Amino acid sequence: MAVGVRIVDDTPPGGDGMPVMDVPVFVGFAARGPLHRPVALDSATAYGAVFGGEVDLVRAGDEATERLVAHLPAAVAGFFAGGGRRCHVIRVAAASASAVQFTVPGLRLARRAGAQWQLTDVMLRADSPGTWADRLALSARVRSQALHEGDPLRPGDLLRAQRPDDPGVVAWRRVSAAAVLQPSMAQQWLVPELPPGREPLAPDEPIAPASWLIERVQLDLALREPGQPTQTLDGCGLAPGAAQLPWWRPDVDARYDAGLDLGGWPLAGVAAGPPAGSWMLLPLGLGGEFAHWAPARPDGRDALVRMGLDAFGPQLFVDPAWTPGLRGRALMDWADEVRFFGSQPRRLKGLHGALGRDDACADEASWVLVPDAVHPGWRRTGLPPVRDVLVTTTPDPACTCPPTTFDDCAPPPPVPPQPPRFSFNPATVTLPAVLAADEAFHLRLRADGEDHGAVQLLEVQRAGQPDFSDAIRLVQAAPAQDVELRLAAGTWWLRARSHRAGLTGCWSEAVELDVQATAWRTRQGTPADPAVDAATPVNTALLALCAASREHFALLAVPQRWGQPAIAAHVDELRREAALVDTTQAASAASFAAIHHPWLLQRDADDRLRSHPPGGALMGLLARRSRQHGAWGAPGADPLPAALALSGEVQGAEVLEALGLNPLALRADGIAAVRSQTLSPDADWSALGVRRLFILLRRLCRREGQRFVFEPNDLTLRRGLERSFDALLHRLMQRGAFRGVDAKSSYLLKTAAGADAAREIERGECSLLIQVAPSRPLRFLTLHLRRSGEQLVIEER
Repeated sequence: MAVGVRIVDDTPPGGDGMPVMDVPVFVGFAARGPLHRPVALDSATAYGAVFGGEVDLVRAGDEATERLVAHLPAAVAGFFAGGGRRCHVIRVAAASASAVQFTVPGLRLARRAGAQWQLTDVMLRADSPGTWADRLALSARVRSQALHEGDPLRPGDLLRAQRPDDPGVVAWRRVSAAAVLQPSMAQQWLVPELPPGREPLAPDEPIAPASWLIERVQLDLALREPGQPTQTLDGCGLAPGAAQLPWWRPDVDARYDAGLDLGGWPLAGVAAGPPAGSWMLLPLGLGGEFAHWAPARPDGRDALVRMGLDAFGPQLFVDPAWTPGLRGRALMDWADEVRFFGSQPRRLKGLHGALGRDDACADEASWVLVPDAVHPGWRRTGLPPVRDVLVTTTPDPACTCPPTTFDDCAPPPPVPPQPPRFSFNPATVTLPAVLAADEAFHLRLRADGEDHGAVQLLEVQRAGQPDFSDAIRLVQAAPAQDVELRLAAGTWWLRARSHRAGLTGCWSEAVELDVQATAWRTRQGTPADPAVDAATPVNTALLALCAASREHFALLAVPQRWGQPAIAAHVDELRREAALVDTTQAASAASFAAIHHPWLLQRDADDRLRSHPPGGALMGLLARRSRQHGAWGAPGADPLPAALALSGEVQGAEVLEALGLNPLALRADGIAAVRSQTLSPDADWSALGVRRLFILLRRLCRREGQRFVFEPNDLTLRRGLERSFDALLHRLMQRGAFRGVDAKSSYLLKTAAGADAAREIERGECSLLIQVAPSRPLRFLTLHLRRSGEQLVIEER
C-alpha cells in the first residue's frame, strides 16, 4: 500500500430510498427558545436544552388549586417515548413577550466621550422571552494573571495596575495591538476611582512593572437557580478584540437565523453590538470569588403577559398575515409571496411555519400537531389584596441581674440584638403564606415600641432553598423603611437579622412563602364562543393548510370537556371547510386530518400525573410504524408507551366513530388506537394510510420529476419517466403498499403516445398518469404528474 493512502469501507446509507415520512411539526407553548422558528430536535433531552421544561399557565378554575400547563412539552416527550426519532418544534407567543434582565455585579462599561471616560452599568438579558429565568441570579469574579517586563500582550487584553504600597490606586488599560510589556508605560491608563484625598496621577508618571503590579484581567460569570447546578462562563474578555465577549451575544432568535448553536450560555447582551468608539469593561470592586449575586429584574408585568400568552386565542397559532379566506391554491400563493417573492421575505409564523423556508422543515415534515389549541382560554381576575410582610425588631429581654452596690460601676457587656420576627398584614395568614407572583408587595421594616430605636439596621434575605445556600440580600436599612418587592412564582424563604452598635444578631426563623400566579383563571363558556375555545378556528386553519399543500397531515384534538354535540358540530365545521378548499373534491380535502379521543393521563417531567391530548403519544407510534412498515401503515393495536390511563369522559368506541373520531381504548396490553380514519366520509379516502400513501407518492413525484425538468421533451423522456417510476412503485408494491399481488393489479403507468404526445410536445408539456390500488380502497385512485414548461403539476383524480 502506498504511503499516505488508506482504504476505508464506506457503509452505504440505510433506508429504502423513499422520502422521509416520520417527521412531525409540533406547534405550541414552550418555556423558552426561539419564537416562530421550526427547530429540529432528535431527543427529549434536546427539547429541554432548547425549550426548557414545563410551562405553568393559570389556575384551572375559581376554586381549583390545580393549574393548567402547556401540552407541548408532554406531546414532544410522548413522541420520543413512543418511537419518534426527529421532529420540529415551533414555539408561539404574542409580541408582548419579554425577557428578564440582569445587572452584572461590579462591572462598568467605560466609553470615551471626547477627552473623558463615562462609566455606566452593564446589563445582560435572558436570551429568549418568558419567565424561565425569573429565579436565576447572576454573579461575577475576577480572573487575573501577573505580568512581567517583556511578557507578550494580545489584542483584547485588559491590564490592571496597582501599587503594592498604595493598593487604593488602580489603573486600567486596554491592548489594541500585539506587543510586549514595556519597562515604562506612562500613557493611556485610566484611573476611574481614587481614595479620598489622593491626588490624581501625573500625566507623565510612569507605570512600570518594577514598581507596579500589572495583571491581565478576565471575568468569570456564574448563574444559579434553586435546586439546579451552577452554570459558569469562564474567561470572558473585557476589551475590543478579546476572544469571548458575551456582553453583546445575540439572542436565541438571532442565533437560529445565523445557523448557530442554540444551547450553551443562556444570557444575551442588551445591546445589539459593542458601542462605537473606544470602550472597555472595568470590574470594579470584584474579587476572586462569586460573592455578590444579582437577582433577575423583570419588567414589572405579570408572568403570563411576559410569556406573551395573556391574550389566548387563535391569533397565537396562525401567521398574522393569514386570513380565513385563504384556501387551496390561493393559500400556497400567499405563502410563497410571504416567504420568497414579497418586498421583505420572511418565514411564516405559527402553524403556517410548518411549510418551512428552504430548510429541513420544508424537506422533511409531513405531520402537523398543535396540542395547545385545546386550552379553554383564560381571563384576568381581580388581584388579591397586597399583603404587607412585616419585619419587626425584638426588644432585649428585661435584665434579671441582682441589684448591684454603689461601688460596682462597670458597664454591662454589649449584648447582640435579638432576632427579628415576621408577621403579615392582614394577620389572618397561614404559613406558607401565599403571595401573587410578579405583583408588588411591601416589605415593611419596623422597630418594636420597646426597642426605642436601639437597632440601627435590619437585614432581610431571600432564598430558593430552605438552607439559604443561595441567599440574596433583599434589603439592609433602618427599621423605619418600606420596600416594594416582587418575587417570581415558586417557593421562597425569608429570614432577617438585626445590626446594632457593631454587633450582629442571629438570624430569625425562616418564613416560607408560596408565590403563585393568582390573577388568572380559566374561562367557562360554550364551545361555540370563539373567545373561549381556539380549537375550532385553529383546527380549521390547520386543515386548510394541509389540504392546500397536499403534503402534510394534521393530527387534531378536541378539548377534553366537550360533549357529543360540541364534537359533532366541530367535525361538521371541518368538513365544510374542506368543501371550501376544493369544491370538486371535498371528500378528498377532508382526508388530510384525523381526530383521536379521549385524552390520556401521562406522567410529566416533574413526576406529576396530568391529562394531555393524545396526539404526541400517538405520533410517536405512527412515526415508528412509518419507518418499519411504510407511510401507509396504521397504528394498529400497538399500545401507547406514554399513556397510563384514559382521561376525561370516556365514551364508547361506537359513539366516537359515529362522530367521526378515532377512539382510544384500554386493551389487555395497554391503551391503543382501535381506528385510524380521516375526516373524509368517502370510503376511498377514509383510511389514514391511503392519504399518507398519496402524500408519499406526491413527494416521490416531486423528487423524481425534478430530474426530468430540463431533459429534452421527446419520447425518450416519456420512456425514462415510466422506467423510473415503475422501479419505485414496484418497490412499494413489494413492501405491501398496494392491494394487488403483482404490478398489473397494483399500479398503472401511462404517458402520452402518438398524436397525444405530439400535441404535448408542441405545448411544451409532458404528463405521466399514475394509478394505484392502495391496500385499503377497493378501486383505483389516480395521481397525474404533468410538466408544463419548467414547472411540475401533480393532481389527484
